[in-house]
Amino acid sequence: MKFHFESLDHLDLVSGTSYLMDFGTINSQQDAALAEGKLLSAFGQPAFTSVNCENSFNYVIKATSEDGNTAILSVYNMGMVHIGAGQANDFTLSAAHALVEYVNSFAPADYERTIYYLDFNLQIDVQVKNGKVMINQSQIPPEKADALFMEMYPPF
Repeated sequence: MKFHFESLDHLDLVSGTSYLMDFGTINSQQDAALAEGKLLSAFGQPAFTSVNCENSFNYVIKATSEDGNTAILSVYNMGMVHIGAGQANDFTLSAAHALVEYVNSFAPADYERTIYYLDFNLQIDVQVKNGKVMINQSQIPPEKADALFMEMYPPF
């Protein structure tokens, strides 16, 4: 089955979705960085970005089949790249597999970003340039980690 994919800016469309499958085979931070670069090439900027490693981006993707049926998928990063959907059925699984194939047909865009993994007080600098990934990790001081934690997880 063939699909047309469209990136949407409506995060409300993916509220209530849950994990459907991994975004292909991603075994390392380098694989995840390349997947993010390919998503940038395929769809541009995501609907949501954050410096939080456990929730650094979210794409809202509308998949439309040749017969006009649609599925709304989320592609998100929680350390690794995953696909979510409102329901797991044969149609959404077909759409998700086709999405991975579609995105992987793109060369990764060049980009740089810094994310923070506060479970271990790490700053992770990611750079993709000409298809090559460079990742540098460094410890951040506890005071900076505390400030970032309050920014990412403000009290109610």
